[in-house]
Amino acid sequence: MKKKIAVLLICSVSAMTLLAGCGQEDSGDYGSSDSSVSAETETDATVTADVLLAATDYDVTEYVTLMDGYMELAVELTSDYQVSDDAVQTYVETYMLPYYPMTVETDKTTVEDGDTVNIDYVGTLDGEEFDGGSASGYDLTIGSDTFIDGFEDGLIGAEVGSTVDLDLTFPEDYSSEDLAGQAVVFTVTVNSIVEEQVLTYDEITDEYVTSVLGDYYSTVDEMLEDVEAYLESSYESERTSTIQESVLEQLIAGCTVTFPEGLLEERINSVIEQTEEAAEYYSMEYEDYIATYYSSYATTAEEFETYVSETLEESLTQELILEAIVADQQISISTSDFADFVSSYVSYYGYDSEETFYESYGGEEYVMLSYAENQALTGVMDAATITVVESSDETDDTAEADSAEETDTTEEAAEDESEE
Repeated sequence: MKKKIAVLLICSVSAMTLLAGCGQEDSGDYGSSDSSVSAETETDATVTADVLLAATDYDVTEYVTLMDGYMELAVELTSDYQVSDDAVQTYVETYMLPYYPMTVETDKTTVEDGDTVNIDYVGTLDGEEFDGGSASGYDLTIGSDTFIDGFEDGLIGAEVGSTVDLDLTFPEDYSSEDLAGQAVVFTVTVNSIVEEQVLTYDEITDEYVTSVLGDYYSTVDEMLEDVEAYLESSYESERTSTIQESVLEQLIAGCTVTFPEGLLEERINSVIEQTEEAAEYYSMEYEDYIATYYSSYATTAEEFETYVSETLEESLTQELILEAIVADQQISISTSDFADFVSSYVSYYGYDSEETFYESYGGEEYVMLSYAENQALTGVMDAATITVVESSDETDDTAEADSAEETDTTEEAAEDESEE
């Protein structure tokens, strides 16, 4: 088989979404099935379905019978994925305000352990100020061990407005060789004793945004607009993933698929072999490696191999169906679009080069076919009828009743078991 498996593009929802996001624009003729499919030889040509499918050594139409009406699927969503004002407020209250508290001065005058003090400090070595040893308006919590030994303890008992000289020594293993083991003096001015205050949504002001989030925003409106834009993007991604999942489920349920002889086994063996090599690379026993890095799926070799088998069986089924759609719809791709995709993918996932990326996914021809498969999936998704279905109160009540009934039954079973 020409295809070696690392992690199939078709297995990854994020990869599929990225692939599907690239446009399809036909221009030119790429030639016969004997032509090279390298995007480097043509800047803007068309790769036909026949050329794309030549990346495999089987005729996919012999292994897949597509369901009738696969371009007329229906998908029901339980949300309209619209960003409401409440959603923006909830996000700000949950993910921003607790992590960006407002610092306010207190009326305390003497520093105690646990206090947060606002300080200015200057560090000197042999009477000369050293790099990175000075700051103004720094908030330091006493007892946090943020600074070297003696710095924080040396401020306990200091009065607000006073200046303290701290004679300290950097640790021998300090990261800076110039300072490691050196005796220094920190001259510290205690400006105030402060406390962090988490604001409510209604208390947010432009002053707060500027003081706490000034690197990002200068007004409340700017912050809220950015949060709304982020949520819109996030919701759209979730909506796409939900539609994609439903479409794939319907395709798998409605199409008839058999596997080319030996293909699934080859892929399973390849993943297991790669896992064994990874374990050896980290000087770990195979099962210890699995228990460490795959604990969410398996803790033993047998469980891991079952997981790999089931996962690859599903992904291969999806792949063959989409290949069949490429053949049925005679999908072609633009080499310029494909080149843009590869460049974006390589950059986003940090590959050393396009060649490394191709090697990871079984070669350029296979990546190009995977790209076309995702274009096929996008086409089916775009053709599907999307309906938003809101749950009725009656349905909610029924669900709550069923849940309560299940709880009661569980409690009764536990009581019976206890009596036994």
